[in-house]
Amino acid sequence: MLTFVQIRRRLRGLLLDLDGELWSALLAELDPPAKFPKPETVHDLCFRDAKALAGYVPDLRAVMRGVSPKALAGEELEAFQALKALFNFSARLPTLLLSLPDYRETAGLIDLYNGYRQVLKELDDYLQLTSAGAAS
Repeated sequence: MLTFVQIRRRLRGLLLDLDGELWSALLAELDPPAKFPKPETVHDLCFRDAKALAGYVPDLRAVMRGVSPKALAGEELEAFQALKALFNFSARLPTLLLSLPDYRETAGLIDLYNGYRQVLKELDDYLQLTSAGAAS
């Protein structure tokens, strides 16, 4: 079974080279307000990145089922908190996209947003059951 530390390590690997040269090329094109890369490309990257992170949810849930929150301490607790923060931050991507009129009724994006909302609730609930969560 994976641990929270291992999931955090895998996600760090994903984030180190997220979209590689494509992202670097987009940043090189960006010179606001004079130049902006194709917005659709940026939107697609945001959707793909949020979806890629969501792909780790089954592993995260498996660890949560296998590890009592009361037993979570040290590096594992720190890793869980970092994962929760990353998912919380990443939930902004689908939220931002849904705020754009062209994407408000996009079913896949709505599903992704609802998935993030559910996962964040589960992570909050789990953290509240840890001794660190109960202490705050």
